[in-house]
Amino acid sequence: MSPVIEYTDSLYIKNLDAANKFQAIEELARVFEKGSFCSDIESLINALKEREEIMSTGIGFGIAIPHAKINAVMEMAFAIGISRKGIDFDSMDGQPVNLIILVIAGEKQHKDYLRLLSNIMAILKKDPVKEKIIKSTSPEEIIEILKNES
Repeated sequence: MSPVIEYTDSLYIKNLDAANKFQAIEELARVFEKGSFCSDIESLINALKEREEIMSTGIGFGIAIPHAKINAVMEMAFAIGISRKGIDFDSMDGQPVNLIILVIAGEKQHKDYLRLLSNIMAILKKDPVKEKIIKSTSPEEIIEILKNES
């Protein structure tokens, strides 16, 4: 599998204005409107929100990883959202989320999708890396951090 950096771009990294987890998911999913990853953004947003209603993707440690696999996704990708003030994601540890990694994949990309999620988690479980990403001042800085960790 390619390094995680191959599945994102500075265009898919943003500081979030959202006040709740559903707004954050929609705001972050909309970064894919600019690319050729997804042919139906509304279906993607609905799938992500439905997944979130089933069980929170807030994994703790200030991180949430909303994710969805739908047919409208042509290429696997992920977006990064940063909330400086934190968002309540009903995380396992009850802490607000500052870092959201939104992963999308096509229906038939199951193995690669799981591998990408796993690789992202391996990077983020290093506290210094997570903190550097949250405190970064630009999308390009985050790309460099990910390049160094991949």
